[in-house]
Amino acid sequence: MPRTGGEAVVLSLESHGVSTVFGIPGVHNLAVYEALCDAPGIQHIVARHEQGAAFMADGYARSSGRVGICLSTSGPAALNTLTGLGTAYSDSSPVLCIASQIPAAGIGQNKGYIHECRDQLACFRPVTKWCERANTVQQIPELLRDAFLCARDGRPRPTALEIPCDVLDSNGEFTIPAPATVRRTAAAAEEVERATELLVKARRPVIYAGGGVISSAASDELRQLAEQLDAPVFTTVLGKGAVAADHPLHAGSTIVHPGPQKFIDGCDVMLAVGTRFTADETDGWTLRLPETLIHVDVDPDEIDRNYRTTAGVVGDARESLRAIRANLATRRNDGGGKTSLRAPDVSALRKSILEDCRKRAPDGVELVETLRAALPRETVVVSDLTVAAYWCRRLLDLYDPRTNVYPWGFCTLGFGVPAAIGAKVARPDRPVVLLSGDGGFLFNCQELATAVQFNVPIVALVFNDGGYGVLRRQQEVLYGRTLGADLVNPDFVALARSFGVDGQLVTAPDELGPSVEAAVASGRPSLIEVKTKIPWQAMEPSARLFS
Repeated sequence: MPRTGGEAVVLSLESHGVSTVFGIPGVHNLAVYEALCDAPGIQHIVARHEQGAAFMADGYARSSGRVGICLSTSGPAALNTLTGLGTAYSDSSPVLCIASQIPAAGIGQNKGYIHECRDQLACFRPVTKWCERANTVQQIPELLRDAFLCARDGRPRPTALEIPCDVLDSNGEFTIPAPATVRRTAAAAEEVERATELLVKARRPVIYAGGGVISSAASDELRQLAEQLDAPVFTTVLGKGAVAADHPLHAGSTIVHPGPQKFIDGCDVMLAVGTRFTADETDGWTLRLPETLIHVDVDPDEIDRNYRTTAGVVGDARESLRAIRANLATRRNDGGGKTSLRAPDVSALRKSILEDCRKRAPDGVELVETLRAALPRETVVVSDLTVAAYWCRRLLDLYDPRTNVYPWGFCTLGFGVPAAIGAKVARPDRPVVLLSGDGGFLFNCQELATAVQFNVPIVALVFNDGGYGVLRRQQEVLYGRTLGADLVNPDFVALARSFGVDGQLVTAPDELGPSVEAAVASGRPSLIEVKTKIPWQAMEPSARLFS
């Protein structure tokens, strides 16, 4: 039976098990929305801006591991999603944007259609792993199958499919193919063997775990290998939660602090898993690594990109760690479980880092400790770019994978509110708490209306310093004066209440913990405006990691 292109989209989403989509209807994609009316198994969450919809899809993907779906209409709406897709691309998050287009015959003709963009598909290319156009109704299911596969295969990254509006409105015969199976890339046996040989000889190995461990669901394998090797585990910001923060071998996310640097100087082998060795994670590639470096990554282009490896292992993190563990078990008679000899050193290291930070900025450490005490263990922490989040991204302990949602690679201001909504929709069983500054919050504060409309009980902490505080301090240090860093803000509590969100003001440090606890317990969308002293970090190298 002939069906519309819009139905082909929705039936394809259903076949892939999609239960939630984020988007805004527009004149060119109404056929998709008509089909969604007959898809009770898919919840559509209407955003207030397409950038918000893309960030929601990203937050959903990061906290669930599933592909986040963003729907947009043509032209300005499609272009509004690009910042969100770029953020997902930088941090390896699987988001799929389905955008409409002007009528097929008019594409590239510059005839003056409403929402016409000279080359809309080309706009998607820099911020996606895969982007295509469906030119017929029959192509839609197959291309969406490819889009889902590409989003999750290998390094997860966003994809985009654009569909001309006349194709969405047209009727055609089509079949819905079964979803493609995502196969984990197995590392070559000789690469695993080489890595095993180096680890067998290691006397003081250390592990550095990145976001690839989270993407691959390899946390158990990482922990087991660390115990087998008695190897401390440092994580990147995106790797937070890969090992529970209270595990004896968890060394924290502060690898560029001088304390960990001295610790690593005493290690003879580093096993790096699922990390790209980016500029911020290596202090501009000045971080000294052990002479022997084993680098495991699913993306072959990352091997030797920033640091020369002794052994590269190209493969899925979980499968690679399993293979290394199996090889080690045949080479060493120590399957793990024995008393760790290095745990006391790890504990001493973490205490020394915390005390060093406390001496330099006691209010920053107090903030981290207050939040950790107030937040349930299972909380998903979503961050925007603000000084408070900078302290927490390194020092706040997290215990589970996918509980740290941070726009790390693109460093995208305004990410927080919509990403928190997406994370909470994906994980309604967990508290979701946002750390935002006043400037970043106002980028997408309108999405509070979405949280209220769909009863998404996020807790937003808005740290109000009356401006773009990070940039204000940087201008002061560099030039001795500022421009464009000061803001006139609304009454955030009144603003929250105008949306129907619970709002309260915190002006003293001892008020913050109880306020957070009460907001989390309320089960309602809540905003806490925080006007307490959150220090800009000292500019010495030992605190530079929080910048």
